[in-house]
Amino acid sequence: MHNFRWWLVFSSALLLNVLPFSAHAVVNSEVTRVIFNAGDKSASLALINSPQQPALVQIWTDTGNPSSQPNEETTPVIVLPPVFKMQPGELRSITLQLTDTSVLPRDREALYWLNVYQIPPMTQTDAQVAQKVVLPLRIRMKVFIRPKGVGALKESDAEKLHVIYAGAQNQLQLTNPTPWHITLAGISCESGSASGIMIAPLTTVSVPLQGQGAPCSSVRYDIINDQGTLWHYNKAVSRLP
Repeated sequence: MHNFRWWLVFSSALLLNVLPFSAHAVVNSEVTRVIFNAGDKSASLALINSPQQPALVQIWTDTGNPSSQPNEETTPVIVLPPVFKMQPGELRSITLQLTDTSVLPRDREALYWLNVYQIPPMTQTDAQVAQKVVLPLRIRMKVFIRPKGVGALKESDAEKLHVIYAGAQNQLQLTNPTPWHITLAGISCESGSASGIMIAPLTTVSVPLQGQGAPCSSVRYDIINDQGTLWHYNKAVSRLP
Protein backbone atom coordinates (compact mmCIF):
# COMPACT_ATOMS: atom_id res chain seq x y z
CA MET A 1 0.00 0.00 0.00
CA HIS A 2 2.82 2.41 0.87
CA ASN A 3 4.54 1.69 -2.44
CA PHE A 4 1.28 2.25 -4.30
CA ARG A 5 0.70 5.60 -2.60
CA TRP A 6 4.30 6.64 -3.25
CA TRP A 7 3.85 5.87 -6.94
CA LEU A 8 0.65 7.92 -7.07
CA VAL A 9 2.37 10.92 -5.50
CA PHE A 10 5.39 10.54 -7.79
CA SER A 11 3.27 10.15 -10.91
CA SER A 12 1.10 13.12 -9.93
CA ALA A 13 4.15 15.34 -9.74
CA LEU A 14 5.43 13.92 -13.01
CA LEU A 15 2.22 14.50 -14.95
CA LEU A 16 0.86 17.68 -13.45
CA ASN A 17 4.08 19.63 -13.84
CA VAL A 18 4.63 18.96 -17.53
CA LEU A 19 3.80 22.15 -19.44
CA PRO A 20 4.57 22.40 -23.17
CA PHE A 21 3.32 19.61 -25.39
CA SER A 22 1.67 18.92 -28.71
CA ALA A 23 -2.12 18.58 -28.57
CA HIS A 24 -2.48 16.14 -31.47
CA ALA A 25 -2.99 12.92 -29.51
CA VAL A 26 -6.36 12.34 -27.90
CA VAL A 27 -7.29 9.35 -25.74
CA ASN A 28 -11.01 8.61 -25.78
CA SER A 29 -13.44 6.04 -24.42
CA GLU A 30 -16.06 4.10 -26.31
CA VAL A 31 -18.63 4.77 -23.55
CA THR A 32 -19.74 7.82 -21.57
CA ARG A 33 -20.15 6.17 -18.16
CA VAL A 34 -19.07 3.18 -16.09
CA ILE A 35 -21.71 1.21 -14.18
CA PHE A 36 -21.24 -1.21 -11.28
CA ASN A 37 -24.39 -3.29 -11.02
CA ALA A 38 -25.32 -4.99 -7.75
CA GLY A 39 -22.68 -7.53 -6.77
CA ASP A 40 -20.02 -6.28 -9.20
CA LYS A 41 -16.55 -5.92 -7.70
CA SER A 42 -14.88 -4.69 -10.87
CA ALA A 43 -15.66 -3.07 -14.19
CA SER A 44 -13.58 -2.61 -17.32
CA LEU A 45 -13.21 0.42 -19.56
CA ALA A 46 -11.69 0.46 -23.05
CA LEU A 47 -9.57 3.46 -24.05
CA ILE A 48 -8.25 4.17 -27.53
CA ASN A 49 -5.48 6.57 -28.48
CA SER A 50 -5.47 8.61 -31.69
CA PRO A 51 -3.10 7.34 -34.40
CA GLN A 52 -0.84 10.41 -34.44
CA GLN A 53 1.28 10.18 -31.29
CA PRO A 54 1.81 8.23 -28.06
CA ALA A 55 0.36 9.67 -24.86
CA LEU A 56 1.07 9.42 -21.15
CA VAL A 57 -2.16 8.78 -19.23
CA GLN A 58 -3.05 9.03 -15.55
CA ILE A 59 -6.43 7.96 -14.17
CA TRP A 60 -8.05 8.52 -10.78
CA THR A 61 -11.48 8.92 -9.19
CA ASP A 62 -13.06 11.68 -7.11
CA THR A 63 -16.34 12.51 -5.37
CA GLY A 64 -17.39 15.33 -7.68
CA ASN A 65 -14.77 18.06 -7.57
CA PRO A 66 -13.82 18.86 -11.20
CA SER A 67 -10.53 20.38 -9.98
CA SER A 68 -9.46 17.32 -8.01
CA GLN A 69 -5.90 16.07 -8.27
CA PRO A 70 -4.59 12.48 -8.00
CA ASN A 71 -4.41 11.10 -4.45
CA GLU A 72 -6.37 14.11 -3.15
CA GLU A 73 -9.62 12.29 -2.36
CA THR A 74 -10.46 8.83 -1.10
CA THR A 75 -13.16 6.89 -2.93
CA PRO A 76 -14.16 3.21 -2.89
CA VAL A 77 -13.13 2.91 -6.55
CA ILE A 78 -9.50 2.47 -7.61
CA VAL A 79 -8.15 2.22 -11.15
CA LEU A 80 -5.53 -0.25 -12.37
CA PRO A 81 -3.13 0.66 -13.78
CA PRO A 82 -3.24 4.28 -12.55
CA VAL A 83 -0.48 5.50 -14.90
CA PHE A 84 0.53 4.12 -18.29
CA LYS A 85 1.72 5.03 -21.76
CA MET A 86 -0.37 4.45 -24.87
CA GLN A 87 1.14 4.01 -28.31
CA PRO A 88 -0.45 5.63 -31.39
CA GLY A 89 -3.69 3.87 -32.23
CA GLU A 90 -3.47 1.57 -29.20
CA LEU A 91 -6.61 0.10 -27.64
CA ARG A 92 -6.19 -0.59 -23.93
CA SER A 93 -8.52 -1.97 -21.27
CA ILE A 94 -8.29 -0.63 -17.72
CA THR A 95 -9.93 -2.06 -14.61
CA LEU A 96 -11.96 -0.22 -11.98
CA GLN A 97 -12.13 -2.07 -8.66
CA LEU A 98 -14.71 -1.53 -5.93
CA THR A 99 -12.79 -1.77 -2.65
CA ASP A 100 -15.38 -0.87 0.01
CA THR A 101 -19.17 -1.14 -0.16
CA SER A 102 -19.80 -0.11 3.46
CA VAL A 103 -19.66 3.59 2.52
CA LEU A 104 -22.31 3.23 -0.19
CA PRO A 105 -26.04 3.94 0.19
CA ARG A 106 -28.30 0.89 0.16
CA ASP A 107 -31.44 2.51 -1.25
CA ARG A 108 -30.06 4.40 -4.28
CA GLU A 109 -27.12 4.40 -6.66
CA ALA A 110 -23.91 6.22 -5.74
CA LEU A 111 -21.98 8.51 -8.07
CA TYR A 112 -18.23 9.00 -8.39
CA TRP A 113 -16.17 10.55 -11.16
CA LEU A 114 -13.38 9.07 -13.27
CA ASN A 115 -10.63 11.38 -14.52
CA VAL A 116 -8.61 10.48 -17.63
CA TYR A 117 -5.66 12.89 -17.74
CA GLN A 118 -3.45 12.69 -20.83
CA ILE A 119 -0.26 14.32 -22.03
CA PRO A 120 1.17 13.69 -25.52
CA PRO A 121 4.98 13.80 -25.67
CA MET A 122 6.79 17.04 -26.38
CA THR A 123 8.58 16.76 -29.70
CA GLN A 124 11.78 18.54 -30.66
CA THR A 125 9.78 20.89 -32.85
CA ASP A 126 7.51 21.71 -29.93
CA ALA A 127 10.51 22.42 -27.72
CA GLN A 128 11.77 24.98 -30.21
CA VAL A 129 8.52 26.97 -30.06
CA ALA A 130 9.07 29.68 -27.45
CA GLN A 131 6.41 30.28 -24.78
CA LYS A 132 4.28 27.37 -25.99
CA VAL A 133 2.02 26.25 -23.14
CA VAL A 134 -1.07 24.13 -23.79
CA LEU A 135 -3.10 22.66 -20.95
CA PRO A 136 -3.24 18.86 -20.86
CA LEU A 137 -6.49 17.22 -21.90
CA ARG A 138 -8.68 15.86 -19.13
CA ILE A 139 -11.83 13.80 -19.59
CA ARG A 140 -14.30 13.21 -16.76
CA MET A 141 -16.74 10.32 -16.76
CA LYS A 142 -19.48 9.28 -14.36
CA VAL A 143 -19.13 6.07 -12.35
CA PHE A 144 -22.44 4.72 -11.03
CA ILE A 145 -22.56 2.06 -8.29
CA ARG A 146 -25.90 0.34 -7.79
CA PRO A 147 -26.91 -1.60 -4.67
CA LYS A 148 -28.99 -4.73 -4.53
CA GLY A 149 -32.55 -3.99 -5.63
CA VAL A 150 -31.57 -1.12 -7.94
CA GLY A 151 -31.25 -2.53 -11.44
CA ALA A 152 -30.75 -0.88 -14.80
CA LEU A 153 -32.48 2.42 -15.50
CA LYS A 154 -35.52 1.80 -17.69
CA GLU A 155 -37.35 4.22 -19.94
CA SER A 156 -40.45 3.98 -17.74
CA ASP A 157 -38.37 4.86 -14.65
CA ALA A 158 -37.02 8.05 -16.20
CA GLU A 159 -40.57 9.03 -17.14
CA LYS A 160 -41.36 9.47 -13.42
CA LEU A 161 -39.59 12.83 -13.34
CA HIS A 162 -41.96 15.41 -11.82
CA VAL A 163 -41.95 18.92 -13.28
CA ILE A 164 -43.35 22.15 -11.78
CA TYR A 165 -43.13 25.55 -13.48
CA ALA A 166 -42.48 28.54 -11.19
CA GLY A 167 -43.63 31.49 -13.27
CA ALA A 168 -42.40 34.26 -10.98
CA GLN A 169 -38.80 33.02 -11.28
CA ASN A 170 -39.19 31.57 -14.79
CA GLN A 171 -37.70 28.30 -13.64
CA LEU A 172 -38.56 24.63 -13.46
CA GLN A 173 -38.57 22.55 -10.30
CA LEU A 174 -37.52 19.03 -11.23
CA THR A 175 -38.09 16.21 -8.74
CA ASN A 176 -36.47 12.82 -9.19
CA PRO A 177 -38.40 10.23 -7.13
CA THR A 178 -36.26 7.33 -8.35
CA PRO A 179 -33.09 5.68 -6.92
CA TRP A 180 -31.13 6.59 -10.08
CA HIS A 181 -29.31 9.76 -11.08
CA ILE A 182 -31.32 11.33 -13.90
CA THR A 183 -29.25 13.23 -16.48
CA LEU A 184 -31.07 15.54 -18.85
CA ALA A 185 -29.31 16.50 -22.07
CA GLY A 186 -31.87 19.28 -22.44
CA ILE A 187 -35.33 20.47 -21.43
CA SER A 188 -37.51 23.14 -23.04
CA CYS A 189 -40.96 24.70 -22.94
CA GLU A 190 -42.68 27.89 -24.06
CA SER A 191 -40.74 29.95 -21.50
CA GLY A 192 -37.24 28.86 -22.47
CA SER A 193 -34.78 26.01 -22.19
CA ALA A 194 -31.90 24.56 -20.17
CA SER A 195 -29.32 21.84 -20.72
CA GLY A 196 -26.76 19.69 -18.94
CA ILE A 197 -28.80 18.91 -15.81
CA MET A 198 -28.25 16.01 -13.42
CA ILE A 199 -30.69 15.28 -10.60
CA ALA A 200 -29.53 13.05 -7.76
CA PRO A 201 -31.86 10.29 -6.52
CA LEU A 202 -34.80 11.42 -4.37
CA THR A 203 -33.99 15.13 -4.71
CA THR A 204 -35.41 18.30 -6.26
CA VAL A 205 -33.47 20.93 -8.22
CA SER A 206 -34.52 24.37 -9.49
CA VAL A 207 -33.49 25.08 -13.07
CA PRO A 208 -33.57 28.65 -14.46
CA LEU A 209 -34.79 28.84 -18.05
CA GLN A 210 -32.89 30.73 -20.73
CA GLY A 211 -35.41 32.85 -22.60
CA GLN A 212 -38.75 34.44 -21.86
CA GLY A 213 -42.02 33.48 -23.46
CA ALA A 214 -45.47 32.28 -22.54
CA PRO A 215 -45.82 30.33 -19.27
CA CYS A 216 -44.92 26.66 -19.55
CA SER A 217 -47.82 24.30 -20.05
CA SER A 218 -45.74 21.29 -21.11
CA VAL A 219 -42.08 20.37 -21.41
CA ARG A 220 -39.98 18.39 -23.86
CA TYR A 221 -36.87 16.77 -22.47
CA ASP A 222 -34.18 14.23 -23.34
CA ILE A 223 -32.67 11.85 -20.78
CA ILE A 224 -29.33 10.11 -21.23
CA ASN A 225 -29.67 6.38 -20.57
CA ASP A 226 -27.15 3.70 -19.52
CA GLN A 227 -25.98 3.28 -23.11
CA GLY A 228 -25.29 7.00 -23.51
CA THR A 229 -28.15 7.45 -25.98
CA LEU A 230 -31.26 9.60 -25.53
CA TRP A 231 -34.82 8.90 -24.46
CA HIS A 232 -37.31 11.59 -25.51
CA TYR A 233 -40.28 12.73 -23.41
CA ASN A 234 -43.18 15.19 -23.49
CA LYS A 235 -45.01 15.98 -20.28
CA ALA A 236 -47.61 18.41 -18.95
CA VAL A 237 -46.38 20.53 -16.04
CA SER A 238 -47.93 21.78 -12.83
CA ARG A 239 -47.66 25.52 -12.17
CA LEU A 240 -46.82 27.69 -9.22
CA PRO A 241 -48.06 31.30 -9.16
